[in-house]
Amino acid sequence: MTNKQFDITVFGATGLTGKQIVRHVFELSADRPDFYSGNFRWAIAGRSAEKLQKIIDEMTSRYPNATIEKPTTLVANVTHREQVDEMTNQTKVVINAVGPFRFMGEYVVRSCIENHCDYVDVTGEPEFVERMQRTYQDKAAANQVTIVHSCGFDSVPTDMGVVFTKNLYTQHGWVPESIEMFLKLHVGPDGMRGGYATFESAVHGFGSAELLREIRKASTLKKLPYPQGEKLQFHKGAHKDEEFGYHVPFVFADPSIVRLSQQIFLTGLAQPEKQKPDVALPPPIQFAAYLLLPSLWAVILYTIYGYLFGFLAGSPWGRNLLLRYPELFSAGLFSKQHPTETQLEQCSFEIILRSKGYDHALNPHYNVPPNRNIKVVVRGPESGYVATPRIVLQCAMAILNNKSQGYVPNGVLTPATAFWETDLIDRLRYVGITYDISK
Repeated sequence: MTNKQFDITVFGATGLTGKQIVRHVFELSADRPDFYSGNFRWAIAGRSAEKLQKIIDEMTSRYPNATIEKPTTLVANVTHREQVDEMTNQTKVVINAVGPFRFMGEYVVRSCIENHCDYVDVTGEPEFVERMQRTYQDKAAANQVTIVHSCGFDSVPTDMGVVFTKNLYTQHGWVPESIEMFLKLHVGPDGMRGGYATFESAVHGFGSAELLREIRKASTLKKLPYPQGEKLQFHKGAHKDEEFGYHVPFVFADPSIVRLSQQIFLTGLAQPEKQKPDVALPPPIQFAAYLLLPSLWAVILYTIYGYLFGFLAGSPWGRNLLLRYPELFSAGLFSKQHPTETQLEQCSFEIILRSKGYDHALNPHYNVPPNRNIKVVVRGPESGYVATPRIVLQCAMAILNNKSQGYVPNGVLTPATAFWETDLIDRLRYVGITYDISK
């Protein structure tokens, strides 16, 4: 990649998420003038040169103290192969923010692999992620290209949090057995609003559940082992936890990504060229994920809207109805209108990883209860349009700064399997995504 012109290209820079990524690049340069090296060069890409230039003008005006060079603009339409190829030919790492990924993501993945360009994206679509892993793993590894999906709020905080928690056990000489994830969203007086693209991805994701099952049947990855210790109970419906209160199953990407990460580790596809002596390969664990709700009334509303959403997403006419009226079918949580600056400033997230394990090696011939536990809390700002741009940029920078040293594997990977030997968690702390041990 020594002849590549750009270190990073933000593809889809005129979309809501893409624009926020561009904004964060400028913002970080203004706040931390020493963050980017003096020879750092970058580009932004999209369908309209005029719209791209407007973003540059807006950001240079908004962040006059930014020390980073202005980005080059590249016209690239995801449906025009020659334009996408020209973009990937010039770039070391592409940040892909063009979704829904199940419809448009493969064009960019294929182009990156063929043109020796590393790749990160912000997808939260398990069907797309597992299809890409199944289809392109061997070719990406052969071409020494790293493709990392789900590098936003879906699913870096949780996936890296699981690795972080496992490492705490191994540092003590303990054996981790299970991790439960609880997501708590903090909302301010102005409420919260998700973007339409996120809602659209969720609609099509629920509609392709059968396809995901078929992809998993055809997968050549190793199956996760049956637990030797205490079996983790998963609550399929609404439940009240003694410690955290009401929760429902987490139906978005994190459980699928954590599961895929563990399979990739078991299959041996996450081995970088070099291995740090103080970092051990994460062992498999049982995993369950939940969304915390503030009250019983919230549980009732969530259940009603959830059943309605699931029913409609199962048919073409129902999906069309959902996509036409996102606010109606999400109780106003999703809209074609962008969230306001105030809403983004007032919201934040908290992910609690409650784990259990043993202070001794497990004997598979008898079942004993866990005798060690660790609780990790991951905190950050608003998840979709503040945290995600920060996270995906640091993932791209982790590839730029760690792959040449041999610490990033090649292939089609998840965040944990790509970055388990890098400085990503420290990088995330640098931008306000923190990992802490809680008592």
